[in-house]
Amino acid sequence: MALATYFGRAATAASQVLQGFQTKNFEQLLNGLVIGIAFDETACSSEGRASLDLLVRLVARLYPNICFLPEGDEATKLARSLSSLARSINGQIDIVRPRLAALSQCLVVGSTAPDVDCSRMFLGSDGWLAKFSTVQPVGSGCSSNSFGAGAASCIAASNLFRLIFNEQISGATVDSAVSFSLFDYAPGSDANPPLETNTVLDTIFLLGLGAIGNGAVWALARVSGLQGQLGLVDDEEVDQGNLQRYVLALEKDIGGSKVKLARRHLTSQRGLSLQDHPYKWQSLAGSHSLQHVAIALDTAADRIAVQAALPRWTINSWTQRGDLGVSHHHLDGELACLACLYLPTGSVPDEDQVIAQALSLEDRKMDVVRPMLHSGAPVSVELMREIASRLMVPLEPLLPFVGQPLRGLYQAAICGGVVFELTGGGKPVRVEVPMAFQSAMAGIMLAAEIVKRSAHRDAPSWTTAKLNLLRKMPSDVITERRAKDRQERCICQDADYLDAYRARYKSV
Repeated sequence: MALATYFGRAATAASQVLQGFQTKNFEQLLNGLVIGIAFDETACSSEGRASLDLLVRLVARLYPNICFLPEGDEATKLARSLSSLARSINGQIDIVRPRLAALSQCLVVGSTAPDVDCSRMFLGSDGWLAKFSTVQPVGSGCSSNSFGAGAASCIAASNLFRLIFNEQISGATVDSAVSFSLFDYAPGSDANPPLETNTVLDTIFLLGLGAIGNGAVWALARVSGLQGQLGLVDDEEVDQGNLQRYVLALEKDIGGSKVKLARRHLTSQRGLSLQDHPYKWQSLAGSHSLQHVAIALDTAADRIAVQAALPRWTINSWTQRGDLGVSHHHLDGELACLACLYLPTGSVPDEDQVIAQALSLEDRKMDVVRPMLHSGAPVSVELMREIASRLMVPLEPLLPFVGQPLRGLYQAAICGGVVFELTGGGKPVRVEVPMAFQSAMAGIMLAAEIVKRSAHRDAPSWTTAKLNLLRKMPSDVITERRAKDRQERCICQDADYLDAYRARYKSV
């Protein structure tokens, strides 16, 4: 079997977007595919190499059989490096020889148009512009701007997924041609100014180094001459399930600090001063240094709390079932602050209710679930045996989680797809687990906004910029100006918060 050891997490993500999902059928289909990646000497440019690097990081996490089709000596040498990268992501992946491969689909970077007996998808870039076509090569630029190159890989990976699973994605079709500017996101835009050299970050904190944070670091690591200060903030370690969509993470990184993983990829930026914060972002709350914040956190509650900590400005990023995107916020001003976007509407279940239901412990919410969440008490073998019995799954696969806090069990076994896999998809996961190309795209957009904000200082005229990679690239405007909360419930409409914010930054 060439499927990755973290296949369960990939199945969990796919189950949330594919209709009539069955784990066995999903597994059989993937095992029967051979994905070709073709490229020539023109793809060995700086942008082409960036596209190929991210493309392999995306494809190797889901598809178990890959075939590289390089043209030219330099491309052949690069193919060997890309093969090693694919194996470091999935140690069981099968790198199929071209002469033995019957390709299912072929992704093409550069100027080549390989003669293959399958559908071809061409991707490339020109600075800020991400390009894609099903008809002809689109080329790879030679600039030091990798934003379009990275976005092109995400667009290509999403189109590959839509093509393979088109019968299970309502309304999904393949793009015929795309030219998408990461500079302004406007449909049909060809905005492509030169990327400023020696961009200086004004002490920005990147909160969250999960899947979106990985995408952001991937892009920031490729910004030529990046300078200034960047705080890397995350208290967690990489686990096996993370590899499903963390584009930087390799199998050898399991158990290592997410902060150290990000730092390793940014060490080439010698002009950038990195500050490691391997703990929860709340430890920085209230600090006057927390003025400029880039957010790649998981929950609405955390985002509201970040806004309540009164940073001068925030750049937010997200993935959700319907879209992904970025947003800019101040507490003061006429447009929505970050908290405005995430205020709950209607009744929202408590965390103890969500976890109790997921673990089939509804009747033990008060005497077991709530106290354990409060105290952080470890899960015992006896309780794990009861949970396995109630979920109707074998105990043995859950034993590695004995000794973890109940919240950790929920995140690893439920959100991580272990129970989902054990039940063959019979117990759906309620927590959203995006596909790798969705998270990477959100991260690249976040990094692009960091760089543009640092270069131009002023926020854009829009509040949010969003798109849905599971649909054709949008023809309507995807940037929006968002108004403040209509019910005036938000902290940005509270006089005390506004006074504190203005007092903090009156001399800045």
